[in-house]
Amino acid sequence: MKKHFLLALLIFPAVLFLNAQRDPKDVYVSVKSGEVNFGKKNNVADDWNVQEGLDYLGSGARARDGYNKTYTYDSMGVVLFESMVEKKPSGKISEIQIHFSIPEKNDVVPKTGFTGKLAIENLRITSFTSLAILKEKLQGYTETDSYIEHSHRLAKNGIYFYFQFDKTDTQLVKVSFGQDKRK
Repeated sequence: MKKHFLLALLIFPAVLFLNAQRDPKDVYVSVKSGEVNFGKKNNVADDWNVQEGLDYLGSGARARDGYNKTYTYDSMGVVLFESMVEKKPSGKISEIQIHFSIPEKNDVVPKTGFTGKLAIENLRITSFTSLAILKEKLQGYTETDSYIEHSHRLAKNGIYFYFQFDKTDTQLVKVSFGQDKRK
């Protein structure tokens, strides 16, 4: 009896830990009409609270301090950026990145690509979504200058998106988005 009790005590924390990690294929991120939802109804754009994103994605993020505090979910292909105020985490999301592929490795980039679902205004975004489709389907989004080659910036309803393509502009590598502060 004591052996079973001790075994249960050892197994219980492991089961809790495994349950706290979301299956990468079950990650659902949608952006529509100025709302950013993790899951079906969890609008983080109300206050950009980083804890809401961490709660949805679960444990297992690789945290790193820098210009922003980053939370990299290696198995999910997702990175949350938390802004810093006076060198301290603000509690606010400054950017969310969805990586479809990993062409370059660094301390922030996840180890694997995104296998969940990303939707913007009912358009399912995958690594095969072309710039032409983005411009056609995302009506009312304003295109503005981007900061790097093969990257395209669209914004609407207070949210910006950077769509980073490969060198041939045929494969979507990453989507970055956050609160649009440009006027």
